[in-house]
Formats: sequence, structure tokens, C-alpha cells
Amino acid sequence: MTARVQNAGLARVTSLLAAASWWLQWGTGSAAAATANVVTTTTTTESRASATASQQTTTVTSDTLRLVATITAAGTRAITEVGAFDAVGTGSPPTGGNMDIYADFSVVNLASGDSIAFTLNTTFS
Repeated sequence: MTARVQNAGLARVTSLLAAASWWLQWGTGSAAAATANVVTTTTTTESRASATASQQTTTVTSDTLRLVATITAAGTRAITEVGAFDAVGTGSPPTGGNMDIYADFSVVNLASGDSIAFTLNTTFS
């Protein structure tokens, strides 16, 4: 027997995820393993930013979770990754919680006071 999540089920999944609390944290690594639970923070100290979550439509109604947050650099940074966590974490840089979503990208060089407004779209199918 093969089972699949129907379109209405996709909307239910993203609805439940959008109701949860999320925090984004950037890093300076890339290509994290699927088992990784952290972003590379050897040169960053910024706190995780609280994300606004919503449902979006990519292929079928409400099949996408969108997380939006802005992080501001406390110093010169070369950012190449971002993770979405289920906890704000503690420490500087913060640790703790689970990283549920990860993305890496070409380097974004920042001066102190510069920010990145992240929009993470995760589509379920």
C-alpha cells in the first residue's frame, strides 16, 4: 500500500507549522548535512530573530510555509546560510533548540549595522 498526503493535508501541515514559534539564525558555513542542528557561528554573535510565519500557495492551496525575519550585523560578516529553529536559544551566539529548516546561498558581505531580511519558503508536496 502506498499512502500520500492529499492537498487538504498539505494545508493542514503548513497551518500547524505556521502556528508554531520560529526563530532565524544566520551563519558563515555552507552545505550543512541533513542531520546538522546548527549553523556555523564561529564569527557571528547575533541573537536569533523571531520570525513571522504564514501559509502561502506555490502549487496547491497553502502548500508552503513562509518564515520572515530580519537580522542585523553587530560587526563585519560574510553570511552564507540561515536556519529556522524551534527555540530562541541561549548564549552568544545562541545554541539550543532544533533546526528544522536550512538554506545556504552565495556570500552576502555585511558591515556593522547592515541587515538581511530573510524570507524562507518551504514547499510541501
